[in-house]
Amino acid sequence: MNDIAQVEIRPARLRDAGPLAAFHEVAPPPPGGAETADPIYMTDLRARVLAVSGGAIVGTCRYLGAAGHCAVVPAPRLLEWDEALAARLLRAAAAHALRRHRARLIQAIAEPEGTSPLAAAIEQAGFDRLAVLSYMRRPIRFEDKLLAPPAGLEWRPYSIFRHSLFARTILRTYRDSLDCPKLAGLRPIDDTIATHKHTGTFSSRTWRLAMAGGDPIGAVLVNENQGRGDLVYLGVAPEARGRGIGRALIERGIRDTAEMGLPQMGLAVDVGNTPALRLYERTGFHEVRRRLAYFIPADRLETLAKM
Repeated sequence: MNDIAQVEIRPARLRDAGPLAAFHEVAPPPPGGAETADPIYMTDLRARVLAVSGGAIVGTCRYLGAAGHCAVVPAPRLLEWDEALAARLLRAAAAHALRRHRARLIQAIAEPEGTSPLAAAIEQAGFDRLAVLSYMRRPIRFEDKLLAPPAGLEWRPYSIFRHSLFARTILRTYRDSLDCPKLAGLRPIDDTIATHKHTGTFSSRTWRLAMAGGDPIGAVLVNENQGRGDLVYLGVAPEARGRGIGRALIERGIRDTAEMGLPQMGLAVDVGNTPALRLYERTGFHEVRRRLAYFIPADRLETLAKM
């Protein structure tokens, strides 16, 4: 595509609905295949930015806002793929998410593992590599309901009265964590918990603290998501690591998934977190795919805000 610098990037307007629908009919999926394509819905105009040349739409991108001041920017759609224009759209959509959604965690995902032109455009847009994520699955069997916790552990389910205790415990588990450590301190803990609650269907009964001697030493949070149990978070307090607490937590999550009557459990883990990866493999999980996650660091959010 010629004269990229002359292409206008602007927020979508209501009158763009018709031309956008026409654009959708002819725009090919972005590099990486149809799986990464961003479907165009007229209801999301306020979250969308457009690339316009000569009065015609030549590209579009949007953000998907989530609870906890979080947003994901899917791959842009272009009439003709151009890395520089794709980067401009990704950056504009991220700025849009910051202004409209007040997002503090803005992510993008590429697949395969950072080898596609999409990954190059994401990096050019100012996103940093966060982690290679391994998506894992495990079938749930009837006998998983019988998994017994180790002696000396007690379990406390989530409630509004224990919210602060959960928040403090989760914060402690972040200390020296190997799982996406670049996210530490990016958002307040209440924002992170809000995101966890809105990942699938939240149930207080399957959010648990592991207690030893009256003190919380770990947390396991499981939601129902797309017909399976989804491990949205698992963490062990630093002083309790190396004592088998991680295994007790994941087995508690497996048992809760079985008691919900769900046939499968899934999770995503940073492949750099070798101890967690091995733990999940030992407890029956197997990898089904990998994806490369990006985020915008805190020091670049201020630059975005000025766009």
